[in-house]
Amino acid sequence: MQRSLFPPQAAVWGLLLANGFLIALMLALAKAATSQGMPAVTYAFWQTLIAGSVLLVFSQKRRSLLERRLSRYFLISGLTGIAVPNVIGFYLVTKLGAGFTGIMYALPPIFTFLIATGMGLEKRSWIKLAGLSIAVIACAWIVLQRHSEISSPNLLWFAMGLIIPAMLSIGNVYRSVAWPDAVKPMVLAAGTLLASAMTLGLFAGLAGTPIFPVGTGSYLLGIVILQGLLTALTYLCAFELQRRSNPVFYSQLGAVAAMFGLLIGVIWFNERYSVGIWLGALVVILGLRISNRTKPTSPET
Repeated sequence: MQRSLFPPQAAVWGLLLANGFLIALMLALAKAATSQGMPAVTYAFWQTLIAGSVLLVFSQKRRSLLERRLSRYFLISGLTGIAVPNVIGFYLVTKLGAGFTGIMYALPPIFTFLIATGMGLEKRSWIKLAGLSIAVIACAWIVLQRHSEISSPNLLWFAMGLIIPAMLSIGNVYRSVAWPDAVKPMVLAAGTLLASAMTLGLFAGLAGTPIFPVGTGSYLLGIVILQGLLTALTYLCAFELQRRSNPVFYSQLGAVAAMFGLLIGVIWFNERYSVGIWLGALVVILGLRISNRTKPTSPET
């Protein structure tokens, strides 16, 4: 009876939707903070430090964080999945808007699929390839539409945006391939976030970016703390989602975040998008639906 009411994939899809919304909300909070003058690197440092510390407190096996075999995993996972994409995303969100920046998180599926099939982690499927291609082409269409709507666009911003899906694709595959045995998702999330915070703090020191910006009021402080708590929940869900699925299914998280990002951009920041962008968003959803028509090797049953 329970099986008929709650399909095995229900938890995986629920995690995918919840994760996508949380990522979009994180970008919106980042725009609210960085538009007030807080450097993107500083914001990302406190975001990951607070989130990693919260998860560490609630982790049952804290000592495993000190295991040498996990150090490389935390470092690579933190750089590719959190530090580099988030710093770029937090910087671009004030330049290109929350909705557009969210679209950058929708591009990894096709690249993740190609890497995963090349490594033998995913079976070749022309239906899945076609669906993901449709979604990516629709995202590219949205990028072009948004480019034409900005009065004085900087091509460097759009080039920087492409680093986000590149890093996320590498991180998606790496985390699945190098997933440590007998380690809880909460421990992996905590270690990855703290490793990200360490590298961001080091980068901020080398770049001369202040960790404690002058003039940070209670408003910004509240946003940073809220962002840290939401980030802890986001990455706990993300590692649980990756444990239950495969890299290609997990990579669709970005497209879900992009759709929520458009909605949040309109509701929260009064961003305006043309009919072409909304049509592109619908095609993204259609492409993802097509890519999941075949019985996936994705969610575990």
